[in-house]
Amino acid sequence: MEYGFAVLGVAFLVTVAAVKVIRPLAVSVGLVDKPGGRKQHDGAIPLIGGLAMFVGLFLSSYIMLEQPTFVRVFMLGGAMIVFMGAMDDRYDISARFRLVAQLLIAALFVYGLKLGVASFGNLLGLGEIRLGWLGYPFALVAIIAVINAVNMLDGIDGLVGGLGLTSFMGLALLYFGASELNTAWLCFALVGALMGFLVFNLWGKPSHKRFKKVFMGDAGSMFVGLALAVLLLCGASEQTAAFKPVTALWFVLLPLTDMITLMYRRVKRGKSPLSPDRTHIHHILMRAGFNSRQTLYIMLFVQLVLVCMGMMFNYLPGAEAISFSCCLVFVLAYQLLMKRSWRFIRWNKRRFAQ
Repeated sequence: MEYGFAVLGVAFLVTVAAVKVIRPLAVSVGLVDKPGGRKQHDGAIPLIGGLAMFVGLFLSSYIMLEQPTFVRVFMLGGAMIVFMGAMDDRYDISARFRLVAQLLIAALFVYGLKLGVASFGNLLGLGEIRLGWLGYPFALVAIIAVINAVNMLDGIDGLVGGLGLTSFMGLALLYFGASELNTAWLCFALVGALMGFLVFNLWGKPSHKRFKKVFMGDAGSMFVGLALAVLLLCGASEQTAAFKPVTALWFVLLPLTDMITLMYRRVKRGKSPLSPDRTHIHHILMRAGFNSRQTLYIMLFVQLVLVCMGMMFNYLPGAEAISFSCCLVFVLAYQLLMKRSWRFIRWNKRRFAQ
Protein backbone atom coordinates (compact mmCIF):
# COMPACT_ATOMS: atom_id res chain seq x y z
CA MET A 1 0.00 0.00 0.00
CA GLU A 2 2.94 2.36 0.70
CA TYR A 3 4.00 2.04 -2.93
CA GLY A 4 0.51 3.11 -4.00
CA PHE A 5 0.82 6.35 -2.04
CA ALA A 6 4.24 6.93 -3.61
CA VAL A 7 2.64 6.58 -7.07
CA LEU A 8 -0.10 8.97 -5.94
CA GLY A 9 2.46 11.53 -4.80
CA VAL A 10 4.41 11.43 -8.07
CA ALA A 11 1.21 11.78 -10.12
CA PHE A 12 0.15 14.73 -7.97
CA LEU A 13 3.46 16.59 -8.38
CA VAL A 14 3.67 15.96 -12.12
CA THR A 15 0.07 17.16 -12.61
CA VAL A 16 0.74 20.36 -10.65
CA ALA A 17 3.85 20.99 -12.76
CA ALA A 18 1.89 20.24 -15.95
CA VAL A 19 -0.76 22.83 -15.02
CA LYS A 20 1.98 25.45 -14.62
CA VAL A 21 3.56 24.59 -17.99
CA ILE A 22 0.39 24.15 -20.07
CA ARG A 23 -1.58 27.16 -18.75
CA PRO A 24 0.23 29.92 -20.71
CA LEU A 25 0.13 27.77 -23.86
CA ALA A 26 -3.62 27.28 -23.47
CA VAL A 27 -4.21 31.02 -23.12
CA SER A 28 -2.14 31.75 -26.22
CA VAL A 29 -4.17 29.32 -28.40
CA GLY A 30 -7.56 30.29 -26.95
CA LEU A 31 -8.18 27.09 -24.98
CA VAL A 32 -10.16 28.98 -22.34
CA ASP A 33 -13.73 29.03 -21.05
CA LYS A 34 -15.30 32.48 -21.26
CA PRO A 35 -18.32 33.49 -19.14
CA GLY A 36 -21.72 33.93 -20.75
CA GLY A 37 -25.04 32.13 -21.14
CA ARG A 38 -25.12 29.17 -18.74
CA LYS A 39 -21.49 29.85 -17.70
CA GLN A 40 -21.42 32.18 -14.72
CA HIS A 41 -17.76 32.18 -13.64
CA ASP A 42 -15.48 35.23 -13.55
CA GLY A 43 -12.96 35.76 -16.33
CA ALA A 44 -11.52 33.42 -18.98
CA ILE A 45 -10.47 30.16 -17.30
CA PRO A 46 -7.97 27.80 -19.02
CA LEU A 47 -9.51 24.42 -19.94
CA ILE A 48 -6.37 22.40 -19.24
CA GLY A 49 -7.35 20.13 -16.34
CA GLY A 50 -7.78 17.08 -18.58
CA LEU A 51 -4.47 17.64 -20.38
CA ALA A 52 -2.56 18.14 -17.13
CA MET A 53 -4.15 15.09 -15.48
CA PHE A 54 -3.27 12.87 -18.41
CA VAL A 55 0.34 14.10 -18.38
CA GLY A 56 0.51 13.40 -14.63
CA LEU A 57 -1.00 9.95 -15.07
CA PHE A 58 1.11 9.01 -18.09
CA LEU A 59 4.48 10.04 -16.67
CA SER A 60 3.91 8.62 -13.19
CA SER A 61 2.65 5.34 -14.66
CA TYR A 62 5.54 5.11 -17.12
CA ILE A 63 8.06 5.64 -14.33
CA MET A 64 6.53 3.53 -11.57
CA LEU A 65 4.21 0.90 -13.09
CA GLU A 66 4.72 -2.24 -15.09
CA GLN A 67 3.62 -1.81 -18.71
CA PRO A 68 1.45 -4.79 -19.71
CA THR A 69 -0.87 -4.56 -22.71
CA PHE A 70 -3.76 -3.27 -20.58
CA VAL A 71 -1.78 -0.25 -19.33
CA ARG A 72 -0.46 0.58 -22.82
CA VAL A 73 -3.94 0.41 -24.37
CA PHE A 74 -5.33 2.40 -21.41
CA MET A 75 -2.85 5.20 -22.11
CA LEU A 76 -3.53 5.10 -25.87
CA GLY A 77 -7.29 5.32 -25.37
CA GLY A 78 -6.83 8.02 -22.75
CA ALA A 79 -4.65 10.08 -25.09
CA MET A 80 -7.25 9.75 -27.86
CA ILE A 81 -10.17 10.92 -25.74
CA VAL A 82 -8.19 13.77 -24.15
CA PHE A 83 -7.19 14.98 -27.63
CA MET A 84 -10.79 14.75 -28.86
CA GLY A 85 -12.04 16.52 -25.72
CA ALA A 86 -9.46 19.30 -26.11
CA MET A 87 -10.60 19.83 -29.71
CA ASP A 88 -14.18 20.03 -28.43
CA ASP A 89 -13.16 22.53 -25.76
CA ARG A 90 -11.45 24.70 -28.35
CA TYR A 91 -13.69 24.36 -31.42
CA ASP A 92 -17.02 23.00 -30.04
CA ILE A 93 -17.26 19.96 -32.34
CA SER A 94 -20.63 18.35 -33.09
CA ALA A 95 -22.31 15.81 -30.81
CA ARG A 96 -22.39 13.28 -33.68
CA PHE A 97 -18.63 13.50 -34.18
CA ARG A 98 -18.04 13.11 -30.44
CA LEU A 99 -20.25 10.03 -30.36
CA VAL A 100 -18.43 8.41 -33.29
CA ALA A 101 -15.06 9.14 -31.67
CA GLN A 102 -16.25 7.70 -28.36
CA LEU A 103 -17.47 4.57 -30.14
CA LEU A 104 -14.07 4.03 -31.80
CA ILE A 105 -12.22 4.56 -28.53
CA ALA A 106 -14.58 2.21 -26.68
CA ALA A 107 -14.08 -0.40 -29.42
CA LEU A 108 -10.32 -0.19 -28.83
CA PHE A 109 -10.86 -1.52 -25.32
CA VAL A 110 -13.75 -3.89 -25.96
CA TYR A 111 -12.38 -5.63 -29.05
CA GLY A 112 -8.69 -4.85 -28.58
CA LEU A 113 -8.59 -6.19 -25.02
CA LYS A 114 -11.63 -8.51 -25.28
CA LEU A 115 -13.20 -6.47 -22.50
CA GLY A 116 -16.77 -7.73 -22.68
CA VAL A 117 -19.41 -8.33 -20.03
CA ALA A 118 -19.74 -12.09 -19.83
CA SER A 119 -22.14 -12.16 -16.89
CA PHE A 120 -24.30 -9.94 -14.69
CA GLY A 121 -23.98 -12.40 -11.84
CA ASN A 122 -26.96 -13.51 -9.75
CA LEU A 123 -28.80 -10.18 -9.90
CA LEU A 124 -32.32 -11.51 -9.44
CA GLY A 125 -31.60 -14.36 -7.04
CA LEU A 126 -32.59 -16.90 -9.70
CA GLY A 127 -29.14 -17.89 -10.89
CA GLU A 128 -26.34 -16.36 -12.94
CA ILE A 129 -27.37 -14.18 -15.89
CA ARG A 130 -24.94 -14.72 -18.78
CA LEU A 131 -24.87 -12.47 -21.85
CA GLY A 132 -23.02 -14.60 -24.39
CA TRP A 133 -22.26 -12.69 -27.61
CA LEU A 134 -24.21 -9.67 -26.30
CA GLY A 135 -21.45 -9.03 -23.77
CA TYR A 136 -19.30 -7.07 -26.21
CA PRO A 137 -21.94 -4.66 -27.61
CA PHE A 138 -23.20 -4.16 -24.04
CA ALA A 139 -19.68 -3.19 -22.96
CA LEU A 140 -19.49 -0.68 -25.84
CA VAL A 141 -22.76 0.93 -24.76
CA ALA A 142 -21.67 0.90 -21.11
CA ILE A 143 -18.41 2.74 -21.82
CA ILE A 144 -20.12 5.39 -23.95
CA ALA A 145 -22.90 5.81 -21.35
CA VAL A 146 -20.45 6.35 -18.48
CA ILE A 147 -18.31 8.77 -20.51
CA ASN A 148 -21.33 10.95 -21.28
CA ALA A 149 -22.90 10.60 -17.83
CA VAL A 150 -19.73 11.89 -16.16
CA ASN A 151 -19.29 14.58 -18.81
CA MET A 152 -22.86 15.83 -18.34
CA LEU A 153 -22.39 16.03 -14.56
CA ASP A 154 -19.51 18.50 -14.89
CA GLY A 155 -21.35 21.64 -13.81
CA ILE A 156 -19.72 22.99 -10.65
CA ASP A 157 -16.13 23.23 -9.42
CA GLY A 158 -14.74 20.00 -8.04
CA LEU A 159 -17.74 17.79 -8.79
CA VAL A 160 -16.35 15.43 -11.45
CA GLY A 161 -12.89 15.61 -9.91
CA GLY A 162 -14.23 14.71 -6.47
CA LEU A 163 -16.48 12.00 -7.87
CA GLY A 164 -13.55 10.49 -9.74
CA LEU A 165 -11.26 10.73 -6.73
CA THR A 166 -13.79 8.87 -4.54
CA SER A 167 -14.41 6.21 -7.17
CA PHE A 168 -10.77 5.56 -8.05
CA MET A 169 -9.81 5.33 -4.39
CA GLY A 170 -12.51 2.70 -3.87
CA LEU A 171 -11.36 0.84 -6.97
CA ALA A 172 -7.76 0.95 -5.77
CA LEU A 173 -8.82 -0.79 -2.55
CA LEU A 174 -10.85 -3.41 -4.43
CA TYR A 175 -8.01 -4.18 -6.83
CA PHE A 176 -5.52 -4.24 -3.96
CA GLY A 177 -7.75 -6.70 -2.07
CA ALA A 178 -7.85 -8.93 -5.18
CA SER A 179 -4.01 -8.79 -5.46
CA GLU A 180 -4.22 -6.95 -8.80
CA LEU A 181 -1.45 -4.65 -7.66
CA ASN A 182 -0.43 -2.98 -10.93
CA THR A 183 -4.02 -1.96 -11.65
CA ALA A 184 -4.37 -0.77 -8.05
CA TRP A 185 -1.30 1.46 -8.54
CA LEU A 186 -2.90 2.78 -11.75
CA CYS A 187 -5.94 3.79 -9.69
CA PHE A 188 -3.66 5.50 -7.16
CA ALA A 189 -2.02 7.41 -10.04
CA LEU A 190 -5.46 8.59 -11.18
CA VAL A 191 -6.23 9.75 -7.63
CA GLY A 192 -2.97 11.72 -7.51
CA ALA A 193 -3.62 13.33 -10.90
CA LEU A 194 -7.13 14.36 -9.83
CA MET A 195 -5.79 15.82 -6.58
CA GLY A 196 -3.25 17.88 -8.54
CA PHE A 197 -6.07 19.30 -10.67
CA LEU A 198 -8.44 19.92 -7.74
CA VAL A 199 -5.88 22.10 -5.97
CA PHE A 200 -6.20 24.64 -8.79
CA ASN A 201 -9.87 24.06 -9.55
CA LEU A 202 -11.18 24.47 -5.99
CA TRP A 203 -8.75 26.95 -4.47
CA GLY A 204 -7.22 28.77 -7.43
CA LYS A 205 -8.34 32.31 -8.25
CA PRO A 206 -8.79 33.77 -11.76
CA SER A 207 -6.83 36.90 -10.84
CA HIS A 208 -4.04 35.25 -8.83
CA LYS A 209 -0.59 35.60 -10.41
CA ARG A 210 0.80 32.14 -9.58
CA PHE A 211 -2.17 30.13 -8.34
CA LYS A 212 -4.73 30.64 -11.08
CA LYS A 213 -7.94 28.67 -11.45
CA VAL A 214 -8.28 26.01 -14.17
CA PHE A 215 -11.21 23.96 -15.42
CA MET A 216 -11.28 20.29 -16.32
CA GLY A 217 -13.00 20.82 -19.67
CA ASP A 218 -14.56 18.10 -21.79
CA ALA A 219 -11.10 16.59 -22.18
CA GLY A 220 -10.93 15.97 -18.44
CA SER A 221 -14.51 14.89 -17.76
CA MET A 222 -14.58 12.45 -20.69
CA PHE A 223 -11.21 11.05 -19.67
CA VAL A 224 -12.44 10.49 -16.10
CA GLY A 225 -15.55 8.79 -17.49
CA LEU A 226 -13.53 6.56 -19.82
CA ALA A 227 -11.04 5.59 -17.12
CA LEU A 228 -13.84 4.80 -14.68
CA ALA A 229 -15.79 2.72 -17.20
CA VAL A 230 -12.76 0.71 -18.35
CA LEU A 231 -11.49 -0.01 -14.84
CA LEU A 232 -14.97 -1.12 -13.75
CA LEU A 233 -15.36 -3.42 -16.75
CA CYS A 234 -11.88 -4.84 -16.24
CA GLY A 235 -12.44 -5.51 -12.54
CA ALA A 236 -15.83 -7.13 -13.11
CA SER A 237 -14.61 -9.31 -16.00
CA GLU A 238 -14.15 -13.05 -15.60
CA GLN A 239 -10.45 -12.74 -16.41
CA THR A 240 -9.77 -10.38 -13.50
CA ALA A 241 -12.73 -10.97 -11.14
CA ALA A 242 -11.56 -8.28 -8.72
CA PHE A 243 -15.18 -7.63 -7.71
CA LYS A 244 -18.73 -8.71 -8.59
CA PRO A 245 -20.40 -7.23 -11.68
CA VAL A 246 -23.15 -5.52 -9.66
CA THR A 247 -20.49 -3.74 -7.59
CA ALA A 248 -19.51 -1.75 -10.68
CA LEU A 249 -23.02 -0.29 -10.85
CA TRP A 250 -22.65 1.38 -7.44
CA PHE A 251 -19.62 3.39 -8.61
CA VAL A 252 -21.53 5.02 -11.49
CA LEU A 253 -25.04 4.96 -10.03
CA LEU A 254 -25.21 8.70 -9.32
CA PRO A 255 -24.08 10.03 -12.75
CA LEU A 256 -26.03 7.38 -14.68
CA THR A 257 -29.23 8.05 -12.74
CA ASP A 258 -28.86 11.79 -13.24
CA MET A 259 -28.23 11.36 -16.97
CA ILE A 260 -31.13 8.98 -17.59
CA THR A 261 -33.53 11.15 -15.57
CA LEU A 262 -32.41 14.28 -17.37
CA MET A 263 -32.64 12.77 -20.86
CA TYR A 264 -36.12 11.41 -20.14
CA ARG A 265 -37.26 14.83 -18.92
CA ARG A 266 -35.87 16.54 -22.03
CA VAL A 267 -37.52 14.08 -24.42
CA LYS A 268 -40.80 14.46 -22.53
CA ARG A 269 -40.60 18.23 -23.13
CA GLY A 270 -39.96 17.65 -26.85
CA LYS A 271 -36.27 18.58 -26.72
CA SER A 272 -33.16 16.71 -27.79
CA PRO A 273 -31.85 14.41 -25.02
CA LEU A 274 -28.40 15.95 -25.58
CA SER A 275 -29.51 19.59 -25.43
CA PRO A 276 -27.79 21.56 -22.63
CA ASP A 277 -29.79 23.05 -19.77
CA ARG A 278 -29.57 23.72 -16.03
CA THR A 279 -31.71 20.90 -14.65
CA HIS A 280 -29.01 18.55 -13.32
CA ILE A 281 -29.19 17.50 -9.70
CA HIS A 282 -26.54 20.06 -8.69
CA HIS A 283 -28.54 22.84 -10.37
CA ILE A 284 -31.68 21.78 -8.51
CA LEU A 285 -29.84 21.72 -5.18
CA MET A 286 -28.55 25.23 -5.81
CA ARG A 287 -32.04 26.45 -6.71
CA ALA A 288 -33.26 24.92 -3.47
CA GLY A 289 -30.97 27.30 -1.56
CA PHE A 290 -27.57 25.59 -1.28
CA ASN A 291 -24.47 27.38 -2.53
CA SER A 292 -22.04 25.71 -4.93
CA ARG A 293 -19.65 24.49 -2.22
CA GLN A 294 -22.49 23.04 -0.10
CA THR A 295 -23.89 21.34 -3.20
CA LEU A 296 -20.47 19.85 -3.92
CA TYR A 297 -20.18 18.44 -0.41
CA ILE A 298 -23.69 16.94 -0.56
CA MET A 299 -23.06 15.20 -3.86
CA LEU A 300 -19.63 13.91 -2.88
CA PHE A 301 -21.08 12.57 0.37
CA VAL A 302 -23.75 10.72 -1.63
CA GLN A 303 -21.08 9.32 -3.97
CA LEU A 304 -18.95 8.23 -1.01
CA VAL A 305 -21.93 6.44 0.56
CA LEU A 306 -22.72 4.68 -2.73
CA VAL A 307 -19.12 3.54 -3.22
CA CYS A 308 -18.91 2.28 0.37
CA MET A 309 -22.21 0.42 0.01
CA GLY A 310 -21.00 -1.20 -3.20
CA MET A 311 -17.80 -2.34 -1.49
CA MET A 312 -19.72 -3.63 1.52
CA PHE A 313 -22.12 -5.70 -0.61
CA ASN A 314 -19.18 -6.96 -2.65
CA TYR A 315 -17.76 -8.78 0.35
CA LEU A 316 -21.09 -10.13 1.63
CA PRO A 317 -21.59 -13.69 0.35
CA GLY A 318 -24.75 -14.21 -1.71
CA ALA A 319 -25.74 -10.53 -1.59
CA GLU A 320 -25.84 -9.76 -5.33
CA ALA A 321 -29.65 -9.70 -5.54
CA ILE A 322 -29.87 -7.52 -2.42
CA SER A 323 -27.20 -5.20 -3.82
CA PHE A 324 -29.08 -4.80 -7.11
CA SER A 325 -32.38 -4.25 -5.28
CA CYS A 326 -30.78 -1.44 -3.26
CA CYS A 327 -29.59 0.16 -6.52
CA LEU A 328 -33.18 0.16 -7.77
CA VAL A 329 -34.36 1.68 -4.48
CA PHE A 330 -31.83 4.50 -4.94
CA VAL A 331 -33.10 5.18 -8.49
CA LEU A 332 -36.73 5.30 -7.30
CA ALA A 333 -35.83 7.52 -4.34
CA TYR A 334 -33.95 9.82 -6.72
CA GLN A 335 -37.02 10.17 -8.96
CA LEU A 336 -39.23 10.97 -5.96
CA LEU A 337 -36.74 13.52 -4.68
CA MET A 338 -36.56 15.24 -8.07
CA LYS A 339 -40.37 15.54 -8.31
CA ARG A 340 -40.65 16.98 -4.82
CA SER A 341 -37.72 19.34 -5.45
CA TRP A 342 -39.32 20.76 -8.58
CA ARG A 343 -42.60 21.26 -6.73
CA PHE A 344 -40.78 23.07 -3.92
CA ILE A 345 -38.87 25.31 -6.35
CA ARG A 346 -42.05 26.24 -8.26
CA TRP A 347 -43.91 26.94 -4.99
CA ASN A 348 -41.00 29.07 -3.77
CA LYS A 349 -41.00 31.12 -6.99
CA ARG A 350 -44.76 31.76 -6.75
CA ARG A 351 -44.43 32.75 -3.08
CA PHE A 352 -41.73 35.35 -3.77
CA ALA A 353 -43.54 36.60 -6.88
CA GLN A 354 -46.58 37.59 -4.84
